[in-house]
Amino acid sequence: MLKIDLHVHTWYSDSRASVKEVIDEARRKGLNGIAITDHNTMDALKDAKRLKGNLIIIPGEEVWTCQGEILALGIRKPIRKGLRIMDAIRRVHSQNGIVIIPHPTIPIFSRIKEETLRKLPIDGIEAFSAMTPLPRYFLKKNINLALRLKLPIVAGSDSHFKETVGDAYTIIDSKSSCIEDILDAIKLGKTKIGCKPSSWKFKVKIAPGIMISLLKTPLTYKSYLANRIY
Repeated sequence: MLKIDLHVHTWYSDSRASVKEVIDEARRKGLNGIAITDHNTMDALKDAKRLKGNLIIIPGEEVWTCQGEILALGIRKPIRKGLRIMDAIRRVHSQNGIVIIPHPTIPIFSRIKEETLRKLPIDGIEAFSAMTPLPRYFLKKNINLALRLKLPIVAGSDSHFKETVGDAYTIIDSKSSCIEDILDAIKLGKTKIGCKPSSWKFKVKIAPGIMISLLKTPLTYKSYLANRIY
């Protein structure tokens, strides 16, 4: 049973934490591993491989697509941002990676309707993100969504600060600690979630950056593309 935070950012994208700080905090909190999922870059991976010791590092990326963000886990090279979501998913799967939909029911973060999700070959739903506002409310919504879609659930911290690494994690019943077995276990739904909300002081600190990011894409463009898969 492995405890892995599947949604962690570093200062290679918009986090204030270095790769070393992220890894040190993961060890301090007793995690077996983390997935580094910086926004549209995998530049942190080189540092992570050098510093990881016995910590499992799942290479990943939080990829911006025209329809919203996806978590790409277990990939070897970055997925280009701005693709249509189906194209991005296909590129992840071509690298034997898996696709998780992060924070799927929070209106300002996710624009993908449930009817659209049903048509996509995704591998799991992020049921809990530690940086989520109203965490219990959205946890219930996310779990119900996963049940309706018959998809596995995972959890991650969505950490943008060293202190919040490991606030949420996924407990994975994997037959080994190799990345391929971990990804297979997630796809098979051999997961539970361990979670607590991150402190509100960190949620407040990250809010300005979130608003700037949202404003970068015109609302009309978001609405137009929201449910166009191909």
